[in-house]
Amino acid sequence: MKRAEAVALLKELSAEHLIQPSLVLIEKRKPDSYQLCVKGDFDREGIEDFLQKNALVFEEDSRKGFCIFEP
Repeated sequence: MKRAEAVALLKELSAEHLIQPSLVLIEKRKPDSYQLCVKGDFDREGIEDFLQKNALVFEEDSRKGFCIFEP
């Protein structure tokens, strides 16, 4: 996703009270391609429902404690 899309996704997830981030990273993966990494409290079921509607996926990196959002 583009950087602006990652920022918009973060805002929307926060507005829906699906995440309460303590740390946010927007990492560049490829030219003009980013992933959103969030550490904090989150509603897993709510996020899964939200992301299905928006054709996005996320995975948990339990080792680092992050949720990673990608298109």
